[in-house]
Amino acid sequence: MSSSSGSDSNDGCSSSTAWQSLAKVSSTTFSPGDQVLFQSGGSWTGELQPQGSGSSGSPIVMSSYGSGAAPILNGGGAAASIYLKDQQYWTIQNLEITNPASSAALRSGIQLENDTSGILAGIHLLNNNIHDVKGLWTESAGVQPSQSSGIAFDVTDNNTTSGWDDVQITDNTLTHDDAGGIYIGSLTGLNHDINSTNIVIDGNTITDAGGNDIVCVFCASPVIQNNVAFDNGYRYSGAGLWSGWTTNAVWQNNEVARQYRKLVDGQAFDIDNNTTGTVIQYNWSHDNPFGFTEWCCRSGFGAKSSVIRYNITQNDGASTAVFPGMGGVDSSSNAQVYNNTIYMGEGDNGNVVAGTPNSTVTFSNNLIYKLGNGGYSTTRTSWTHNLFYGNHPSSEPSDSAKITSDPLFVSPGAGGTGRSSAAVYKLRSGSPALGAGVVVSGNGGQDYFGNSVSTTSAPNIGAYNGAAVSGPTPSQGGYWPLDEGTGTATADISGGDNNGTLQAGASWTTGKVGSGAVSLTGASTSWVDVPSTALDTSGSYSVSAWVKPTTLTGNQTYASIDGTTISPFYLQLSGGTFAFTVRSADSTSASYKQVTGGTPAAGTWYHLTGVYDNSAHTIALYVNGALQGTTAFSSPWKATGHTVIGRAKWNGGNVDFANGAIDDVRMVPRALTAREAYALGTGATGYYQLDEGSGQTVTNLLGNTADGYTEGDTTWAGSGKVGSNSLSFDGSSGTMAVVPSSVIDSGQSYSVGAWVKLNSVSGNNQTFASLVGSKVSPFYLQLSGGKFTFVTRASDANASAATQVQASASATTGTWYHVLGIYDSSAQTISLYVNGTLQGSTSYTSPWTARGATLIGAGSYNQGPVDFTNGQIDDVHFYNRVLSSSEIQTLAAG
Repeated sequence: MSSSSGSDSNDGCSSSTAWQSLAKVSSTTFSPGDQVLFQSGGSWTGELQPQGSGSSGSPIVMSSYGSGAAPILNGGGAAASIYLKDQQYWTIQNLEITNPASSAALRSGIQLENDTSGILAGIHLLNNNIHDVKGLWTESAGVQPSQSSGIAFDVTDNNTTSGWDDVQITDNTLTHDDAGGIYIGSLTGLNHDINSTNIVIDGNTITDAGGNDIVCVFCASPVIQNNVAFDNGYRYSGAGLWSGWTTNAVWQNNEVARQYRKLVDGQAFDIDNNTTGTVIQYNWSHDNPFGFTEWCCRSGFGAKSSVIRYNITQNDGASTAVFPGMGGVDSSSNAQVYNNTIYMGEGDNGNVVAGTPNSTVTFSNNLIYKLGNGGYSTTRTSWTHNLFYGNHPSSEPSDSAKITSDPLFVSPGAGGTGRSSAAVYKLRSGSPALGAGVVVSGNGGQDYFGNSVSTTSAPNIGAYNGAAVSGPTPSQGGYWPLDEGTGTATADISGGDNNGTLQAGASWTTGKVGSGAVSLTGASTSWVDVPSTALDTSGSYSVSAWVKPTTLTGNQTYASIDGTTISPFYLQLSGGTFAFTVRSADSTSASYKQVTGGTPAAGTWYHLTGVYDNSAHTIALYVNGALQGTTAFSSPWKATGHTVIGRAKWNGGNVDFANGAIDDVRMVPRALTAREAYALGTGATGYYQLDEGSGQTVTNLLGNTADGYTEGDTTWAGSGKVGSNSLSFDGSSGTMAVVPSSVIDSGQSYSVGAWVKLNSVSGNNQTFASLVGSKVSPFYLQLSGGKFTFVTRASDANASAATQVQASASATTGTWYHVLGIYDSSAQTISLYVNGTLQGSTSYTSPWTARGATLIGAGSYNQGPVDFTNGQIDDVHFYNRVLSSSEIQTLAAG
């Protein structure tokens, strides 16, 4: 086939006598061993429906020839780009397949139909690029997307005996396909024989599928492995990888990240109705707000025997649970969950498990590292030899062999893209999880990393069963929340691995940020040692801390680094005022520069930030976010000693011991901006500058939640109101940014603000910032009816009463506005400010806590995203308190 030089009057038997049109191919009946080859670089539009079948060992091959780009088959809005009905033994490979249209409809990329009563075999789909398929699925239609996916296999519902055999779907790339990626099933999806056999779905990459990623229905012993599924489920409902009416499915070595939902499900994996013998193992799952694995659906129509083992999950479940839907575990069944590693960072406040199973679920050897405040459902569950670390809610299960000490991961929370990045969850020397598990019968024989698991010797707890490994070499930067509350270890959660140890005279107390802080007495044994150098003090750097002095006498240094003789800087209390002091050399005779400010009182919390800017050659001090002054300094030097919290070094000895509480210490290897210092110093819980300018990640300056990510058609604008950039949204469904954690507690006082510049002020609501509840958002900072509006809901229900404050004037396009909503729990009011001016306040008495994800550019209603922004958003900030008038004005000043 040649779109440029072929002719349908040719014999089609060589490249020099190629056919030209799809019509010619579609009108031809092919025989076993035939080939349909498309010239590389060519392009065809329309539906391709070749006739005929191959045979076992002699398939019909549809592929490419020549050099250059893969040939393009564009369905042009047809029901399918390639359509095979009641045919078998076809291999389709090395093609680019697309099927765009102006509106969504039942539409696929490659569509396979079995309308017979028998089994069709030998369909191999290999190394194809399938993208921009404008399919459709609706909940109300009552059918499954077996005729509307990137790759769709559909069996008739007119009998129960039809099926497939020897299906290989391997190494395909699927991008922006609706209603999903790969679907094997039927329109009804129920009451069919489970007789599709030898199904292998291996090595595919699926990105931005509207709903489901990979689904296998009516499959016997399918193997779904080595697939990567990112950023799916934002336009339609469905889970990531799942099976229903299936036996003995094995889902292994897959990576699923940033899965979402339009209405229901949304988990990375789903063990759905009428399944038996499902095994989910060796998978890397991260940043999925609706959880890692659910069971569906209910007693008598649920998941029967299942095993979930050796998986690693990071920052999953913020909007539900890591394992939601235990009510789908069927009666007279069994479910085993063992040797999984679960990490839930700060703000990931979903439950670990949720729902009430109809049969007992056994949890063994799981390692649960949970910094959020979610809990557990424990009815009909059994727990043994699990490790629980971090937050311990009252619902934490009883486990006579439980361990609660730090598992000593290599670098918790630092996993990224690629299954190998989960190596940060290996165990370091001294981990209490080493060899502390219980032997599980039929354990699979190996762990996530391929290490063997004995049938007789006690395994490790968690997904890693190897020997202890070394930790990473400490690197620049550090963030010590100081929230441990017990023991002597304190972790650097910045990824720099600059972990510390409380010295003998240091203890724990209640913190300003988070649950804990370190309490110091001023004694020579009362400080925190970090045996690494967290900053290169010869370059730009910033250091900050919350401090609550007990006394105001003498020099008290809250954070520093040791040189050989002295410290290069001192963030301190000096002479009854706060100071940032720097020295020009590692000598007691070195000259110094200092900026001072503030009039502290004992027993009061203050935030201090010291900044050295190596480009401007200045130092600066901020107290509670307010600049106290700057001064010139051009003689930095590199200290190589320990990092210390609560003392300094002078003349080779330890001095300036702090007497008070210290919390949330940060060392940043660059000069913070005034706006960043302001966000830190005023106690923001989330500050998204949106200045990244490239990639998909949006970072919280505070570092206390997981990074967010952009979805749909979100782009970088190239300019912003504050800083160098902002996010640009086009108002289309699924276009937003998602943070897989709760940045604020909407059940207490809070403030949420953003800079916005709109492309349109008419039409639907546009929400700039919100949280995700089970049904609705607790608040919507938005444009409604052409005016800026702050809306709160009375409960987490679609029909809950809405309370709103609205601006009096209409917004205009192309103009930057600062929009700020505040809930005051003491006054029981909500207020709206636009550009720092109060638009109004009204009574609101029904706050509630949404523990789900945080959204930028959308809200949540009826369990799915709505109200997508059409415009730019910049500098989004969240506080767990009411802002003062001066703070409101500062934010509105840009």
